[in-house]
Amino acid sequence: MNLHNTKGAIYNLLITLVAVLGAIALAVVTSTVTAKALLYFTAVATVVAVVSWIHMLLANNELKEQFELQEIQNTREGEGLFADGEVLPRKRSREQFEKWGVPITAVLMLGVQIWGLVLLAFNAVPEQFARIAEDKNAIIITSDQQILALIITALVGLILFIRGQFAANYSRIEKARLLQPASDTVLFSSYLFFAMAAMVAISFSDQRVDAYVGVALTVLLGFMALENLLGMIFEIYRPRMPERRTRLLYQSRLVGLIAKPENVFTTAGEVLNYQFGFKVSETWGYRFLRERLGALIGVQVLLLWISTSVVVVHPSEVGLKTNVLAADKEAAILEPGFHLKLPWPFASVDRYYPEQIHSFVVGAESAMDDAPTGVIAKLWEDRPWKDYDANRLSGRLYFMAGHSSDANGTALPNIVEASVPVQYRVPRDKLKNGWLNFQNPESLLHHVAYREVSAYFLENNLETLLRADNADSLKVKDRIQNALEEAGLGVEVLFVGLKGVRPPAETPVSIKGERDAEENEAPGQNAENSLSTISVGQAIETVHANRVAGKVSEKVARNSEEVAQYATRTGVAHHNRRKQDANATAVSQAQGKVSELEREAPLYKVSPELYQGWRYLHAFSEVVANARKFVIAVGPDVEVQIDLDLQESLRRELYQVPGTNNGNE
Repeated sequence: MNLHNTKGAIYNLLITLVAVLGAIALAVVTSTVTAKALLYFTAVATVVAVVSWIHMLLANNELKEQFELQEIQNTREGEGLFADGEVLPRKRSREQFEKWGVPITAVLMLGVQIWGLVLLAFNAVPEQFARIAEDKNAIIITSDQQILALIITALVGLILFIRGQFAANYSRIEKARLLQPASDTVLFSSYLFFAMAAMVAISFSDQRVDAYVGVALTVLLGFMALENLLGMIFEIYRPRMPERRTRLLYQSRLVGLIAKPENVFTTAGEVLNYQFGFKVSETWGYRFLRERLGALIGVQVLLLWISTSVVVVHPSEVGLKTNVLAADKEAAILEPGFHLKLPWPFASVDRYYPEQIHSFVVGAESAMDDAPTGVIAKLWEDRPWKDYDANRLSGRLYFMAGHSSDANGTALPNIVEASVPVQYRVPRDKLKNGWLNFQNPESLLHHVAYREVSAYFLENNLETLLRADNADSLKVKDRIQNALEEAGLGVEVLFVGLKGVRPPAETPVSIKGERDAEENEAPGQNAENSLSTISVGQAIETVHANRVAGKVSEKVARNSEEVAQYATRTGVAHHNRRKQDANATAVSQAQGKVSELEREAPLYKVSPELYQGWRYLHAFSEVVANARKFVIAVGPDVEVQIDLDLQESLRRELYQVPGTNNGNE
């Protein structure tokens, strides 16, 4: 009578409990996603070990009952004792356990797996990635926690591996069907603890690895839950045969494949033997691969790991070598060439590119680079910014300018939108003594530039910022450079551009982050909120339009004054005659104006706003008659683009010089 090895099942259960305690200790010490996932795997392994032990006890009791039955039947008194087929209680107990106990165990395992999958996928993993996104250098595991976690994982993993390797081989050799599930889970748990140890070792150089290993374990837990669910569904529809053994629902084929990958060779050998018609599995090559494939893969992995100790620094680069195992953790500068270091993850090399020009933007980044060729935004009401809504709501788009007033004493807006490009480089001689002295130098550079640009905007009003030239850009560049030198960053600022400053294309309400229906109303439709329905850009454009009208009135007044002076010099008679002519002309113009207004009165009644716009454009065309204009029209059926430049950097007589190449030479 061959009884099942219940002592081995007890050992598996005790070792699994040790694994659970180790997982709990890791989860408490490190609070990592990997440790939490490890806890759910070991919990499932404990359920498998308990059920396997109970199943073996019931099977042994059944075997003892069968042995006693055979002994009784061999005696004369027992020849007719079981003639009527009395029910065997121990056999029925085992059958009832396989009918109800094993499915309940599978459901319990599925519940633990789904519970762990939900908590990991929707709680622990997203929180870890959010923490990394907020600060990629966040400390997830401290150095003391790393050392303690390495001790726990190495010790528990070694115990599990020794016991799991022995139990798995014993189950395979002795064909212990009921001992195999728990043995596979013990060996599988040892691999999980080794993965946890590798994660902790890698965390010395990059602690983001915990999130990635946690995602891998979460996916693996999901596959195990899916396998368990499909196994229960298939078991419902599997035909029942009295002579056929029931399938162990608490045994995972996925766990067995990971714990004992050599089983793949057994299955593959059987398939090849059937396909080729001879024992392919008994050939020398196949046996060599089966026995030495793990060693070959291990040697390749070892060579790959050793190759990480060779570093190649290119001519345009400078390497910063950091030894994690060094007591002082001092970083060494690596010049271009070949260098040796400790293998990964015990040493790392960060690459920097000195003397290269880098750039970033203070404010919102312009979207004009992505615009089609020839399409240029000219109006302040446009919004030529990337991620406009996000930057507007976060406040990154807006800057405060100094207060200013117009000629009438009306306060002008002091909010501006800006896109200030900054270009810089890090000299090679300042890399070690400046840039590398800071943990996050790029963030420091961005904050310093933002502070100095904001300070410059506060010191100047909107009108001054709109007229900023190269001299103003040099002032801001010098301010940023001086601030960086005081901080000791070792950065050379090359360029700062102030041409991207403009009034906001928003209403006072929407600047605060609010949007309502009034924003789309035309100016003047809502008298109570008229200021909120006019964008700041429109308001400032109105100010400039009023200035154009004022210039026109001023020119008319000067012409009238010249006429009066001329009349005084030429005499009273001539003055009277001119006066009469002027009066006649004025009367004629007034009559013509009256006639014109009478003709235009129906237009005004139809659309007052359209009529006012048309009159404004008519007056504006007369004012800018002498301004430079650029008309671009290429090809048939192409819209005509007209650019109007009201800014004159030189007097007209300086560049309107007749050419000398007139063909007479």
